[in-house]
Amino acid sequence: MKSPFRLLAFCIVLSATFGLAQPGLPILTSDEHYTMGETGEDPSPDLNAYEAMNKALGGDSVRSCGGHACLGWVEDKYPDGTTKHRGYYDEGKLTQYRNYHPDGTLERDFKAIDAVKSVERTYHANGNLRSEAKFAEGVCIQYEDHYLDGKLRYAEERHRKEPYFLRMDLFDAEGRPVSLLELVDKKRIEFEQKEYHPGGLLKAQGRARYDPKRMDTQRVGTWTYYGKDGEVAKSEEYLDGRVAVVR
Repeated sequence: MKSPFRLLAFCIVLSATFGLAQPGLPILTSDEHYTMGETGEDPSPDLNAYEAMNKALGGDSVRSCGGHACLGWVEDKYPDGTTKHRGYYDEGKLTQYRNYHPDGTLERDFKAIDAVKSVERTYHANGNLRSEAKFAEGVCIQYEDHYLDGKLRYAEERHRKEPYFLRMDLFDAEGRPVSLLELVDKKRIEFEQKEYHPGGLLKAQGRARYDPKRMDTQRVGTWTYYGKDGEVAKSEEYLDGRVAVVR
């Protein structure tokens, strides 16, 4: 199924699981339409099925071999004999593996870097990188999503201990930013957020602050809005998350 504006962000799914409430700010207004690039076909369900046996990704299934939990290297084949999956199992759980498209090209590659860190990369059918997710102690801390041609589509990074993101960036098919969010003040936990008109001109810019007690992010200070001609259209002053002054 093709969906040109979907986020493949596996980390976002995990973030929801861990109760992250940040940034909680709109990225695109409802009256704008972005023509995003081609993201390719979704992975086939039978290739995704192996995730259920990957403990590092939250899988709790155990694979059996001859009536016992699999131990060591296991290979699965397509009907024509080409390799579909090759993975190393420990007590029925995957510790590293590779899946392949029917034509033999690599579809995904998962491996443990050490006792707590691991990385998974998936690939489009044309061989270009589709996504990369980095995990620490079972939590996804960095994620990238790429268009069919390999250009970066989306990137996020979350704090390793605190429940907020350090970066959330979205790009169009030409590499131009759609929205950017970056932690710029670690002490106050303030983020610089920028939103762009189609074509790459700056649309809005301002800061947001994360409140650990409320586990929520609110706009603070001055937000400036720009027209499609690049000129300042208006500015807003925020107080307690609400617009206090409009200029």
